Amino acid sequence: MFTREDLIMLLNAAPFVPFRLHLSDGGAIDVRHRDFVTAGRRYALIGVPDPADPDAPFDRHLVVYFMHVTRAETLFPGRPPGGPTPPTEPATSPAGTPS
Repeated sequence: MFTREDLIMLLNAAPFVPFRLHLSDGGAIDVRHRDFVTAGRRYALIGVPDPADPDAPFDRHLVVYFMHVTRAETLFPGRPPGGPTPPTEPATSPAGTPS
């Protein structure tokens, strides 16, 4: 069973890696930044950023009971809300030349 300690371990990873919590109702919630989560004893409050402005403070949240988390998976690291844009590398063709 997923526990508060499991969530704390994901939140305290250094460096932080975004993750997805899969729920017993078939839904899922992505956690893109540790500051958007508050872990209680039986549930977590998870802030949901506006997709149109992910850098803005969230104004909506979800309550996720730990007993309903069926699994957690890590996501590819991305730009945290309010953080700098990660550098991009030029695309290369199969021959190794820039395209």
